[in-house]
Amino acid sequence: MNDQDAPKGAFRMRTVVLLLLAVGGFYIFINSAMEGGVYYLTVDEARAQPPASKRPIRIKGKVVKDTYKNPGDGKEHRFSIESGSAQTLNVQFSGALPDVFAEEREVIVTGVRDSAGTLVATEVSAKCPSKYEGGMSEEARERLGTN
Repeated sequence: MNDQDAPKGAFRMRTVVLLLLAVGGFYIFINSAMEGGVYYLTVDEARAQPPASKRPIRIKGKVVKDTYKNPGDGKEHRFSIESGSAQTLNVQFSGALPDVFAEEREVIVTGVRDSAGTLVATEVSAKCPSKYEGGMSEEARERLGTN
C-alpha cells in the first residue's frame, strides 16, 4: 500500500460509516412512524374504521351530556363522546380522570376499540374550561400592575 491509497481508503470508510448511520436513522424514523404512531381522529372517522384494530388511536371530542357513569365511585369510567355530528362513540377508561373532566367538555382519548366498537382508553386528557382561556381577570391585572 502506498501513501496515496491511505487517504482514499479513509475517505471510503467514512463514507460507508456515514451512509450506514443515515440508513439506520431513516429506518428507525420510518419504523416508529408506522408502528408507534397515534392518529388524531374525529368520532366520525373513528367509527368509520373497523373495530378491534390493535392500533391505538387518539380521538378528540366532547363528552355527551348525561352519559358519564362511574359505577361504585371506583376507577372505572364510562362515557360517550361526539365531535359535532349525531354519531357518538362509547369510551371505557380505568384510572384517574383529569380534574377538569366534565360532561359537555372537550376531551382527547387514546386507546384501542374493542370488538363492540367501544374505545378502551389508556389515556384521557381534558381541555381546560374556557373561563381560563380568556387571560387574566381585571382584578389579577391590577394586582400585578399590568394595567
